Amino acid sequence: MDVKEIIDRLRNAKKAHLGWVTRAHSLIKGEAVDKEKIPVLPTDCIFGSWYYSDGKKKLANLKTFHDIEAPHNELHKIYADIFNLLFEQKKGSFLSRITGGHKKQQKKNMEMANKRFNDLQKMSDKIIDKLDALEKEIRTIAARQ
Repeated sequence: MDVKEIIDRLRNAKKAHLGWVTRAHSLIKGEAVDKEKIPVLPTDCIFGSWYYSDGKKKLANLKTFHDIEAPHNELHKIYADIFNLLFEQKKGSFLSRITGGHKKQQKKNMEMANKRFNDLQKMSDKIIDKLDALEKEIRTIAARQ
């Protein structure tokens, strides 16, 4: 695999990551999104699939490649929090349904999900910065060869 192909795959993984973040935001906004298309586990998203397969095969010797793993895992932990807030059991007790307490809890969960999305966005920005650094390092290494 040549440098151009490695960079193309890296950019495709980056694009998939950005699409994942957009779908997560759409979910929070209440738009119709198939929640299965926003995987909770870091290894199940398109970016994670690339990272733990082709990426690892070709780039595992680069520190900048390894620097991506921790924020990517943290991003999925944040998303798991959001997912649980949005899709936790919404039945509530009989009393809370009569008094409207479950609606208050849903509103509180939505507020918390929006807050967590801000954290998710910051982590995503960190990942994008690290991906840009990785691409720069790949280009630098290729230029030396």
